[in-house]
Amino acid sequence: MHRDFSRPGSRAIVPGMAEDTGPAVRRATGADRARIAQVLTAAFAEDPVFTYLFPPALPHRRRRMQRMFDLEAARSDERGGTWIAGDGAGAAMWFPPGRWAPTTWEDIRDAPRWVRLFGRQLRRAGRARSAMEAHRPLPGHWYLHYLGVEPREQGTGIGGALLRPVLEECDRTGTPAYLEASCERNRSLYARHGFVQRGAVSLPAGGPTVFPMWREPA
Repeated sequence: MHRDFSRPGSRAIVPGMAEDTGPAVRRATGADRARIAQVLTAAFAEDPVFTYLFPPALPHRRRRMQRMFDLEAARSDERGGTWIAGDGAGAAMWFPPGRWAPTTWEDIRDAPRWVRLFGRQLRRAGRARSAMEAHRPLPGHWYLHYLGVEPREQGTGIGGALLRPVLEECDRTGTPAYLEASCERNRSLYARHGFVQRGAVSLPAGGPTVFPMWREPA
């Protein structure tokens, strides 16, 4: 799920690459987790999936969303998949091939936190997770779990810059990439970067539709 509407053709500056004109991005560290949670909360505040999981009337909605992104960022960071724009205006959480699912230990360790985070929405969140995970038994791939950019910075190329380092690695290593887009506008962004839609998944209990997208390496 992803929230950015970047211009096509933007370029990132990353270690080991020639300097270019697009926004700079770098690998995130544990010290960036609070900022990542903040920027993703802002980016997804009005996203259909997050409005479904965290209804606007939910008490402490913003704080709950930040706690959720903090938990997910910890897992992604442990696997070397978290990136942040140099100015902190955007972030991406990737998972390397075969490592997108939580381990049994992570599920046990984090279960109390998820219960506190979702409260009465826990059943809905679990059903939504199951619906999306049913579509992920795919060949080995990099999985883009979340990508978001602060609303005031959307359309400035940050989303494309956050995509590029992992997609370039995918092309070097011959590895596909996968994501679930949550609206028409970000589907267009990912299509420009080589992702192709593979059907649609309607979340349970009248939830929104998400759009699985697959990218073969160039």
